[in-house]
Amino acid sequence: MVRSAWPGYAAAVAKRKRRGCQPGPDPGVLAAQLRSPDEQVRVKALHRVCPCGAGFLVYERFRGEVKRLQKDPSPRVRAAALHAEQDACLIEQLDAGLDRAAEQGWRYSDADWVRAHRRRQATRYWLPL
Repeated sequence: MVRSAWPGYAAAVAKRKRRGCQPGPDPGVLAAQLRSPDEQVRVKALHRVCPCGAGFLVYERFRGEVKRLQKDPSPRVRAAALHAEQDACLIEQLDAGLDRAAEQGWRYSDADWVRAHRRRQATRYWLPL
C-alpha cells in the first residue's frame, strides 16, 4: 500500500474540528486585521473568517468586510474573499436542500437519489430503467 505524503480529507476535517475547540477569534482584532495595510495579514484574516474553517456565524458577522475585500487591489486578497463567498453560497445551498428534503419527507437530499426515487414512484419500477 502506497501512502501519500499529503494527509487525507478525514485528517483535514479532524484538524479543523480540533481547531474549532478553541475559542473563536476576537472580533475587534479580526476586524483590524481585515483592514490592515499588509496584504498577507488580510489574507490570513480572510482565512480565519471563511465558513469552511471558522463556521458560518463568524462569516456572517464579517460578511460586509468580505464583500469589500472582493474589490481589493491585491489578487491574493480578492481570491481569498471570493473563496469565502463561494463557500458561504455552497453552505447555504446545501442547508436549503437539506431543509427542503426534511419538509418533503425525503430520506436524502441527494438530487440523483431524489430523481431516481421520483422515477420509481412514477413508473413503479424499483430497478434502474
